[in-house]
Amino acid sequence: MATVTFGGVGSGLDTESIVTGLVNASQGPLKQIKNQATSLTTANTSLSTVASLLGKLQTALEAVDEVKEVGSYAASSSSTAIVAGATGSASPGSYQVSVDRLASEQRSYSNGFATSDTVLGLSGSLDFSIGGGTATSIAIASTDTLDSLAAKINSSGARVSASIINDGSQSRLQVRGLDTGAANAITFSGTTLGLDLTANKRQTAQDAQVTIDGFAITRPTNQVVGAIGGVTLNLTATTPTGSPATVKVASDPDGLKNKLNSVVMAYNAVVDMVHTVAGFGTTKASVDALAGDSLLRSLTTRMSSAVGTPVGTGNYQTLGSIGVSLDRSGHMSLDSDKLNKALAADATGVANVIAGPDSTTGAVDVLRDVVKAFGQASTGAIAQRQTSVSSRIKTANDRADREQDRLDAYAAALRKQFTALDTLMSKSTQNSSYLANFFK
Repeated sequence: MATVTFGGVGSGLDTESIVTGLVNASQGPLKQIKNQATSLTTANTSLSTVASLLGKLQTALEAVDEVKEVGSYAASSSSTAIVAGATGSASPGSYQVSVDRLASEQRSYSNGFATSDTVLGLSGSLDFSIGGGTATSIAIASTDTLDSLAAKINSSGARVSASIINDGSQSRLQVRGLDTGAANAITFSGTTLGLDLTANKRQTAQDAQVTIDGFAITRPTNQVVGAIGGVTLNLTATTPTGSPATVKVASDPDGLKNKLNSVVMAYNAVVDMVHTVAGFGTTKASVDALAGDSLLRSLTTRMSSAVGTPVGTGNYQTLGSIGVSLDRSGHMSLDSDKLNKALAADATGVANVIAGPDSTTGAVDVLRDVVKAFGQASTGAIAQRQTSVSSRIKTANDRADREQDRLDAYAAALRKQFTALDTLMSKSTQNSSYLANFFK
């Protein structure tokens, strides 16, 4: 229950205002501690943002830290029957490709029954084997229907799917393989309900077949990998007889340029954030607790040093030699013309300076290691600093609580003193009135 204080009853003074004024005059230390806690909290939030931006930079760097990712190629197809894609390990070339057959899964149907919920009155088991492997056995009870058999098959864990189809007059059980390819053919035995009949097999499990420059190639799926080095062919339809599609693989400088631009943007985002919160040049720090912070200054210094680190022994040994450079403020930029000239002159040398010969240490690896050292969750330098700052925030908040308790006690003591004064003044007034009346 709240306490209502009526100050100054005897003295005529506004004692509560006096108490409030005296307490407010003593709040300097509390305000200072709270300001410190607020500044530290803002610093911790800013450090989290820097760590998040470092994570984005690491992702951008990891997109070009292997030679196969640096060598950028694009694959195209003259037919919608083939969707072609290339990786960095591809080589320029042109191929005539015919899709002779698509890969498919087996689809078998049972004999027809009146309805899917008609009791079959059968017993025994429906057994099926995929690719000649161990058979799966489905127990059939006399009360089973097509619906219940489909449910049993679907819950068996086998790589098949069962469903019901109705042709308008009869219902049939469909058993479909979940994997394409001739090796995934399904055989039925036992109480088969007609699933084993040739006439009821409406689609055969078969491999895809393509012809590339006259060479026949088969695959169990409609994704052809490895036939053309570094190229994936996704098959969607067969091509007309005698009309093969043309698949081309060509160098794609824009692909590498886009990846490097992603690195540039992510790198500059980190630099901008550090400069904003810690200050840079004539720019004042936006977070007092991070002004001129040695950790953040070390981060940008080591990042700059990593960008300029020479690697390899070829024509290109630094990122700057292929067009990736830093200005006086530490911001990164990409000279597209310089990159294009380097790619035209020695694409392998460009890949080596970025990712390193045979995917060993390249310039990107050096920078990535710096980023990880600072930005790694839990163990990185920034995470460790945040742990320290969080501890200081807790200490400041505990001090603020103690200081608030001291002020509350001070206010209570003042009120007690003024209450005693009021009581004394009230008695004095009563005595004065008595004496005045006595001597009248």
